[in-house]
Amino acid sequence: MFKSLKSLIKIFTLALITVIIGGIFIKLKYNKIIETPNSDSSEKITITINEGQAVDLIIDELIDAGVIKESWRTYLKTYLKLNDLSSKIQAGTYNLPLNLNIIELIESLQHADSQDIWITIPEGLRKDEIADTLAEEFLPYSTIDFSSTEFLSLTTDSEYISQFEFNDEVNNLEGYIFPDKYAFSVDSTTQSILTKMITTFVTKVGTNDTYEDIIIASMVEREGYNSTDRAIIADIIKRRYSEGWLLQIDATLLYPVKDWKHVITQTDKNSENPYNTYKYPGLVPTPICNPGLEAINATRNPKPNNYYYYIHEDNGTPHYSTTLNEHNANVNQYLR
Repeated sequence: MFKSLKSLIKIFTLALITVIIGGIFIKLKYNKIIETPNSDSSEKITITINEGQAVDLIIDELIDAGVIKESWRTYLKTYLKLNDLSSKIQAGTYNLPLNLNIIELIESLQHADSQDIWITIPEGLRKDEIADTLAEEFLPYSTIDFSSTEFLSLTTDSEYISQFEFNDEVNNLEGYIFPDKYAFSVDSTTQSILTKMITTFVTKVGTNDTYEDIIIASMVEREGYNSTDRAIIADIIKRRYSEGWLLQIDATLLYPVKDWKHVITQTDKNSENPYNTYKYPGLVPTPICNPGLEAINATRNPKPNNYYYYIHEDNGTPHYSTTLNEHNANVNQYLR
């Protein structure tokens, strides 16, 4: 009898452990999915929700429009039920980007009369490119008085910069305008828009990195293609810098030209500007773009290696080398 009881207890315990582990797995998957962007695309889709429209029909419409994945239907319904949000979805016409996650999507659908303006700023843009992107996105909204000139002026305004408590050497916010997905209110001002982006940098990146680190991260952002690639390139750049080599980074030549697609010539490499790392040793005066967290983390945690040179094929495949002869051979084999 006792043996049977022990067996039952053992079976019950194993079953309970299985249920607990299964529950934890389901919870982790649920949390991950509701925070995962629906898409990489920031294209905006217009959705109309009618007064009294059933939640299931709303979800059907969202799926048909591509705003939410069909496979996420159950997770969306669960999120609505757990948070008692079905009744809070408002009728109206919405302009929604495809890259919202479930939390952001449902938050947006609760504010038909005061919709936020969603704008995605990709990694690696210069501040003037960000200003142009914002100006274009805000153009249809008469309530926002956005000025590219004011935006760029604020990025070098010492009094404005001082509020963020960056290192004293930071006198230009290039590199600190964090690339991210933003929801701007319809009554935003130029200053509030920039402040939100800098505050996001402070929140997600922090203020412990040196100015030199952010400058290097900006080069890593423009030169690398993925997390592995960037970590290797970060080590190469840091080592060349510490050993007094010319950095010879193409992206730095493109910064003052303000054209990332400019075909670099020998004239560019001979030019006398402080961003010419083919001619002048050391780092450039400022970051050359606004790096994302991946490039910043690669700079914080570079992957040790013995390379001093690297190139990329047109498809992004990297080739590294330790000597100039090896580098020239890679250039001849993969770029010519």
